[in-house]
Amino acid sequence: MKPILILYASRDGQAKLIAQTLQQHLAQHAVHSELADLTSPPNMSQNWPAMIVVASVRYGRHHAEVQHFFEHHTLLAPLAIMSVSLNARKGDGTPNGYLKKLLAQHHLQPFTAMSVAGRLDYPRYGWLDRQMMRLIMKMTGGPSDGKCCVEYTNWQHVADFADTVRRYVQQEAASAKP
Repeated sequence: MKPILILYASRDGQAKLIAQTLQQHLAQHAVHSELADLTSPPNMSQNWPAMIVVASVRYGRHHAEVQHFFEHHTLLAPLAIMSVSLNARKGDGTPNGYLKKLLAQHHLQPFTAMSVAGRLDYPRYGWLDRQMMRLIMKMTGGPSDGKCCVEYTNWQHVADFADTVRRYVQQEAASAKP
């Protein structure tokens, strides 16, 4: 079977880490994948059995490369999308408003979509981002001291997402055999 394409757009590295974790989980189940940053995606005319896009959100918007990718590429492979945002820290993995907006805006119909929380890492942010994140966290009931680092990603949701993709690809491959 051809490899699955995993594309990611990450601001602070959490979406990349999630994409790498998806790749590792798929590899544990003998499903090969190719990992690529959306700032320089591979040749999109290749016939992929499936494509996963892991997209970070900051200040209510998905990464600009994600928007550009969906605006300028015709998807030739079944799509799975994982949206990464701190807003999802209180969720159960179902698509949140940011992900629903992305799907509607680009008329996307993925075979699976999930919102997962990212990582709050105040020491890593610049002064302005730190102040903005503190304000957002204060408004939404999160930690706003400006010094903490909190891992909100539910890694079991990430593993479940990888399993959904794996089952989908294996089922499609089995049904394509004569």
